[in-house]
Amino acid sequence: MLNMKTATVRQIQHHFNEVLAWVNQGTEVCVTRRRQAVAMLVPLVKTPRRRPDFLGRAEVIWGKGASRQPLSRMVIKARGD
Repeated sequence: MLNMKTATVRQIQHHFNEVLAWVNQGTEVCVTRRRQAVAMLVPLVKTPRRRPDFLGRAEVIWGKGASRQPLSRMVIKARGD
């Protein structure tokens, strides 16, 4: 936590845009009320969203032949409908 600042609740109320700019630059902000830490504002870690690997999962369940027919049909067949 080398890159951390402290802000009081009052400072956040009156200078929220400035505190938010700190967080946006990667700084963690400890929020205090009467000299007691009450919250932390931390930058949001943006991770790339990955799509589910339906075909890979189907191959684990039904084997390598899973890619020969639509997965929806295989699921319906597996359910017995």
